[in-house]
Amino acid sequence: MAHTLVVANWKMNPADAASAAQIAQGIVRRAKGRARIVICPPFIYMSVVAKAIGRSKHVFLGAQDAFAGKGAAHTGEVDVGMVKHAGAKYVIVGHSERRAAGETDETVREKLFAVLKAGVTAILCIGEKERDLHGGYFSDIKRELEHAVRGLPKKFLPKLVVAYEPVWAIGASSAMQSADVHETAIFIRRVANDIFGKTAAEKIRILYGGSVTKQNARDIVEQGNVDGLLVGRESLKANEFAELVNELGK
Repeated sequence: MAHTLVVANWKMNPADAASAAQIAQGIVRRAKGRARIVICPPFIYMSVVAKAIGRSKHVFLGAQDAFAGKGAAHTGEVDVGMVKHAGAKYVIVGHSERRAAGETDETVREKLFAVLKAGVTAILCIGEKERDLHGGYFSDIKRELEHAVRGLPKKFLPKLVVAYEPVWAIGASSAMQSADVHETAIFIRRVANDIFGKTAAEKIRILYGGSVTKQNARDIVEQGNVDGLLVGRESLKANEFAELVNELGK
């Protein structure tokens, strides 16, 4: 892939709009590597982050979620058209925290299709809750990917990003070993090949997410054989996040 993709998932942070603007401005100024950066703030801060990003050629706006239903009678929801109008070029779909809150595989599939049909790049999150010694977790990864992309036309694959986020590694003291990331990335690619064929599946980018820091980022990307990273808490510190991104360009 031409660019390493680094997605900053701010979750329900920061506490106010001024802080959101300050973090985004810091990332735009300090991150000088060759990576493409996507900042996914809470919905309420999308406009201030979009302003902070401005016309940057390497930092883009994303959304943490988007509603897939039709019609306007959905109190509290924000649909794909709204986040696209706000400037989002990417939308996270099926994050493990959304799944834990009740999103089903079918809901994730509906959102994935809605995002891609709107012409926005979808970041599909998949990953096992825990690892066993017999490799049973591979069936969980396979099920989530197969269900999400069932019936998806190949024309959408250039705008599909698969983020592998093992739930047990999110917020942990250390990330998954790069050798294990590599093994799982190969498995995900193999499943995609079986669904779409090798040539089409090669257009799908694969990211890793789970306790990523500036100390382990480069090793995960290079030795884990992934196309980028999904970063959580580390992305809320502009200096550290910029160092993480810049490390990938060395």
